[in-house]
Amino acid sequence: MRVSTNPYRLPRTVAPHRYTLALQPDLAAASFTGSVIIDAEVVEATTSIVLNADELTIAAVHVNGTAATARLEPATERLVIDGLHLQPGACTIEIAFTGTLNDKLRGWYRSTYRDAQGNEQVIATSQMQSTDCRRAFPCFDEPDFKAVFDITLVVQPQFLAVSNTPEVERTTQADGMVAVRFAPTMPMSTYLVALVVGPLEATEPVLVPRLGGGDIPLRIIHVPGKSHLTAFGLEAGAFALEWFQQYYGIAYPTEKCDMVALPDFAAGAMENLGCITYRENLLLVDPERGTQFEMQTLADVVHHELAHMWFGDLVTMKWWNGIWLNEAFATFMEIACCAAFRPDWLRWTTFSLERSMAFEVDSLASTRTVEFPVEAPDDCDGMFDVLTYQKGGSLLRMLQQYLGEEAFQAGVAHYLTKHSYGNTETSDLWDAIEEANPSTPVRRLMDSWIWQAGYPLVSARLDGSTLVLGQQRYAFGDTDDATLFVVPVHLRIDGAESKVLLDTDEMGVPLPSATAAVVVNSGGHGFMRVAYDTTLRARLAGELHSLTIIDRYNLVDDAWNEVVAGRLGAADFLTFVDGFTNERELAVWQAIAAGLRGVGRLIDLDTAAHARFRQRVAALVRPVLDDVQWKPVDGDDDLRAKLRGLLLSLLATLADDHEAQGYCRDLLDHGTTDPELLSAATLAVAASGTDADFDRFVEGFRNAATPQDMLRCLYALAEFPEQRHIERAVEFAFSDEVKTQNAPFLIDRKSTRLNSSHIPLSRMPSSA
Repeated sequence: MRVSTNPYRLPRTVAPHRYTLALQPDLAAASFTGSVIIDAEVVEATTSIVLNADELTIAAVHVNGTAATARLEPATERLVIDGLHLQPGACTIEIAFTGTLNDKLRGWYRSTYRDAQGNEQVIATSQMQSTDCRRAFPCFDEPDFKAVFDITLVVQPQFLAVSNTPEVERTTQADGMVAVRFAPTMPMSTYLVALVVGPLEATEPVLVPRLGGGDIPLRIIHVPGKSHLTAFGLEAGAFALEWFQQYYGIAYPTEKCDMVALPDFAAGAMENLGCITYRENLLLVDPERGTQFEMQTLADVVHHELAHMWFGDLVTMKWWNGIWLNEAFATFMEIACCAAFRPDWLRWTTFSLERSMAFEVDSLASTRTVEFPVEAPDDCDGMFDVLTYQKGGSLLRMLQQYLGEEAFQAGVAHYLTKHSYGNTETSDLWDAIEEANPSTPVRRLMDSWIWQAGYPLVSARLDGSTLVLGQQRYAFGDTDDATLFVVPVHLRIDGAESKVLLDTDEMGVPLPSATAAVVVNSGGHGFMRVAYDTTLRARLAGELHSLTIIDRYNLVDDAWNEVVAGRLGAADFLTFVDGFTNERELAVWQAIAAGLRGVGRLIDLDTAAHARFRQRVAALVRPVLDDVQWKPVDGDDDLRAKLRGLLLSLLATLADDHEAQGYCRDLLDHGTTDPELLSAATLAVAASGTDADFDRFVEGFRNAATPQDMLRCLYALAEFPEQRHIERAVEFAFSDEVKTQNAPFLIDRKSTRLNSSHIPLSRMPSSA
């Protein structure tokens, strides 16, 4: 018998290939009964079958039609069937069981909402990733045990039941219950099983053309009364289904696509094959009331989950150590798809801001490698972080830009075609891309980033007419870490683009002249910080008008992080951003805003230095806001409107500008139809808010017209600075009014404010 030394892993002596599953939930009692028939293959002679089960009561077990004894091992979440004498060949396992619809937001669980009459309604829904399918039924709950699932849900006739595949049969039983049978799935992993039952409604299907012929019916499932919030989600979903089919060159891999908006959901969304589940605010929106960020976030999440239908569902990682690639690739693809869906959002540019979150974590001595060993089920939870999503997505973008978009796309298509319906490891993707691009050392390049923690600081200095590039691992504070990366560096030298592979600690690049202007990491594709010498930075500061948006963004972002790392004074940073008085691009201003907020946290509030800082912020921000204009202008695009909101927020909060604060309060008191101004005004009023303002936002949360309005009011509570308001916000977060999924975000925002340091800044100039 081949037995893993890991007590949490299953032996490979028996492998399932089909589950015939019947489940009957009792929503009122928060329980369910079920039976499963597992058609399996005995690979090696064995006296036992080991599978997974957790928080289930086993009523009966039969193997090949004969009753068998079984024992649960709660510590390892396993069900062991002993006393068998099985030889290689076909095997049938039958198990009857009961379980609880839990309140843990995992496995098969309860989600609740209040209907129009104020009555509580219950939904039974699922979240199986990573290892919680075993809470719904006994199964071989590891991703490489792919199998077909034939699912029947027995439900009350007034309830809607949905699963991974279309409904194929509906039978009314003698007790009045309805058995809803769904078409068998393609071979898939247990963590992709979807089970949703409850008082729900479905939109009419949008028919999306299927590559090769036919249509894909796309619906949104939602609680009653919210159909008016589904149009944008359907638009984003329909676009993505067509776009991904063309990109991958592979038809959508299952028969239908349901997107389910849930009141209670721990994750943002989950890529269950053909039945994707979402938090309501990430699928339902009123475009007239949503900010650009809220709309973009919704589109991103929809595109992310649909990308998984191929990369993750059709081709699946063998074990949870590879889950980073699953999520990183979906992150990369969500940005690529959203960039095509709404080109005016400049999605690749704004991704740079999101990537900065990964830089912050990856600059710590305690950071981890992108991929790491996963032993116990809980180990894989640590992979769902910014290093997986933002750093991982950035590394794929870096590889794509180094190879070229067409070459990268060809490699991905080769990978998906080669491994369809199978399981892979990280190296399989690198090998497939390298097979499509044999002249590039893809595996060597990517291994240096996946198996080493951190990222490089690429230095750039002049030595006559030679550009000297160096690398060392970036860290907050001094470090003697000698880690070297294989770094694809894009250069723009006097406007001409080129690229080099920096795989040593230093290399020289000839320049056309000693006066050449050089941009390192041109396009911002590399996961690196750049430190220019004084001469090169000064040249770029004098040529800002000739730089791209992302290059200007990187200049500001890198400069601020040099302050954080102690390599540049805050005064020097402020002097540097003074040169951006003509800047009108949102992304660059987001980087400037992050730096200004950081400087503000370094100065004691009740000091002359902070007063000078506020004046300096006002002098920088107000002229730009005046130019953009304080009120919406006909013809504003989404990013210009968002920039207006950002500038107003900076002026009202960081600059403590009374005119801006009064304008924000007037916007709230008298109403505005502009969501960007409303969002900015909400945060500005909260930042200096009264008891009455706090009550206003609590009532706004309770009576919100959309999920976005609700969260906007909820998170505003974290902005109130007074101790009594902090205590009220924390108390409210733990009340029954706030969903379990939302409370941590409110608490985290509060703790961030409480822990933000205000220390004297010795290097703050007298003019600040």
